[in-house]
Amino acid sequence: MSLLLLCWILFYINALTIGGGYAMLPLLQREFVDKHHWLTNQEFLDAIAIGQLSPGPLTVMNAFIGFKLHGLTGSLLAVICSYLPSLIIVTLAVKYYYAYRESEFIAAGFTGIKSAVIGLLAAVAVSLGNTSLVDPGTFAIALCSFACITFTRIDPSFIILGAGLIGAFFF
Repeated sequence: MSLLLLCWILFYINALTIGGGYAMLPLLQREFVDKHHWLTNQEFLDAIAIGQLSPGPLTVMNAFIGFKLHGLTGSLLAVICSYLPSLIIVTLAVKYYYAYRESEFIAAGFTGIKSAVIGLLAAVAVSLGNTSLVDPGTFAIALCSFACITFTRIDPSFIILGAGLIGAFFF
């Protein structure tokens, strides 16, 4: 039953999340950590970190979670259930895109949705920050990483690599 539940959770979250992959993090955290207790907050954070090491970070994260819960079958089904809603929605949306792309109602709806996505991302940042920012050193790494991402054009991969090296030497 839990494999089917895993598939359902990934399917509906991927189907209902607008705003890119990171907008689904609060929903995934609520389901996997808070509601079903399949992962600890630290394991969820680790899954996000593992996903950042590769292309398609949230798909890799979902595959990692699926593998942890149900092995290779869970991993494969997690990937399928992560992509299937997008394929269905995009296929249907393309059919009607040109007819409704200038609609003020649709544009206004997306403005509201984008605002909600920012709120969801802030909520997951606070929640995950409570788990990973455990001392002044980790807070300093987070602050420097934020500054580098915000004010420079440094590739985020180098920032993640640098933070990992700093962590390895000082913690």
